[in-house]
Amino acid sequence: MPLLLIEPDPGPPPPEVDLVVPGGAAVIGQARRGQMLAIEAPDGGQVAALFAWTVADLAEWLSPHHTRVFGGTFQLRMGTRLVTNRRRPIFVVGRDSLRAHDLLLPASVDGVAAVQVALAAAGVSVPRIPDPVNVFLDSRLGDDGRIDVRACPARPGERWTVRVLIDCHVSVAAAPTGVPEASANPPRRLRILVRNDVASLPMDLPLRGVVDP
Repeated sequence: MPLLLIEPDPGPPPPEVDLVVPGGAAVIGQARRGQMLAIEAPDGGQVAALFAWTVADLAEWLSPHHTRVFGGTFQLRMGTRLVTNRRRPIFVVGRDSLRAHDLLLPASVDGVAAVQVALAAAGVSVPRIPDPVNVFLDSRLGDDGRIDVRACPARPGERWTVRVLIDCHVSVAAAPTGVPEASANPPRRLRILVRNDVASLPMDLPLRGVVDP
């Protein structure tokens, strides 16, 4: 009897997500491999603390420290792969009109507290809340080794988008950072979008400093 090579039925696409993160709070949702994850600052000026744990093993999480070593840089650029504490790529940067994000600062007390509340409400128990990737946080490393943290430059509607490479639980906190002047005070809302096709995302803002013809 011949062996027929038939493509398996992929089944329905994974559910899409649209969540609002209230200022001072955090939310949690799921993102599946192949989906697009976008974080948006509808009102501008707000840093987004991004945390993620793999669905298969909550002891594996998004790690800014391993990402720095893996990529040899503390800056996020188009095509940058963000990795877990086991050095596996979990996200790859796709769209980014701001290009000012942070892999250096630790989680703030307020951010951790907000994530703990969100995890408890979702019934997700993790072994650790690691340091986040701070989206829209403008930090710069000087020649003298000092970290210069500036006010969040995100414009209203600024969006940062990655391709998801591993099924994961994603949490985003719209909380104060450890550096008060780095983000909006009081904190402003954020938005999380998970889509199956990049074309279904809203249009991005133009690159900062680039004027449309």
